[in-house]
This record gives sequence, structure tokens and C-alpha cells, in this order.
Amino acid sequence: MTLRASLPRSPRTARARGFTLLEVLIALAIVALSAGALLGSVTSSASNVIYLKEKTLAEWVALNRLTEVRIDQNMPGEGKRKGSTTMAGMRWEWEEEVTELPFEGMWRIDVRSHPTGELVDDRKMVAQDNTQKLSPSTSSGTGTSNIAWTTTVSGIVSSSRSDRRAPIAVSFILDPGGSPPGGPPGGSPTPPPKTGAPTN
Repeated sequence: MTLRASLPRSPRTARARGFTLLEVLIALAIVALSAGALLGSVTSSASNVIYLKEKTLAEWVALNRLTEVRIDQNMPGEGKRKGSTTMAGMRWEWEEEVTELPFEGMWRIDVRSHPTGELVDDRKMVAQDNTQKLSPSTSSGTGTSNIAWTTTVSGIVSSSRSDRRAPIAVSFILDPGGSPPGGPPGGSPTPPPKTGAPTN
């Protein structure tokens, strides 16, 4: 009769088993939360890029309209006007508001713009007339007050129609002796010249 010694089982082989259902569910929940956070971050970045692109193009549209008003030979009239243009394959709507400043011959122009959502094909070159003329625009009513404009650009337009020819400021330069030219010694300022009087 032969006796066979039984080998003791190692603790590692005794405890070797698979994952429980609870452990698998916890791991899946962690992966799902991580994937959701990553997806949200990517979506937020894409939305920011689209918003910044729209904001930049809207500002270019408004600046282009402001430049058109500045180089036009006709001075703008007070009030609101609106129009549309195309840029980067999209149609944009703009509205300008002209307000006369307290200084004669100067106007403040606020130009607002936003995309209409209409796609256009602007790849073809359009023959444009180089002669300056009145820009096509229509008078704007209260219908545009509810529009969410993407950007607003402000600028000043002036003409030479002011009657003022006298200098607004007086030069104040001290000579080496410490007194202003034509003034008493001791550094007292020179009184401003009378309106219309020639200055040096």
C-alpha cells in the first residue's frame, strides 16, 4: 500500500476568483462618468470656438460698415439705418445709429451686426464700382430692437463745417529763464489770446 502525500494548496490558488457583479458595475459607472466629463469638455471647447469665430466676423462686418461711412463723400444723417452684407459664406445684418455730438460737424456712429444664419456662396469675384455713392440702406423701425446683436462698434465721423478757427489750447513752453514767453517772470502762465487773435 503506497501512501501518497497530499500537497497543501497554496493560498493564491485557493482565492483565485473573478470580479463580482458589484465591482463590474462600479467600474462601469466610473468609466461612464469620466467619458461624460470628457465629452462635455470637448463640446464646450467647440462651442467657444464657434462663438469666437462669430464674434470676430461680426466685428469685421461692423468695422467695414463704419469704414464705408467714413470714406463716403456724403456726411451721414441722424437716425437709424439697416442693411445686409455677406462675409465668410454667411449673410450678416447690420444696423447703424448716427447721433450728432455737441461739437458742430461731428457725429457718433454705432454699428451693430449679427449673422442671419443664411449661407451664401461668395467664392465668385463680384465686379464693384469704384465711384463713391450713397450706401444702400433702409430706415430702421422698432422691429430691430428685439434682435440680439453679436457685437457693437462705435466711431466718430467729422467734417470741416465748424466755424471755429481759433486754437482750443494755448502752448505753454518755459524759456530757460523760468518764465513763459511773453509772460511775467516767476513762472506765471500766459493768459489765453482772444478769439480770432493770431498766435505764434
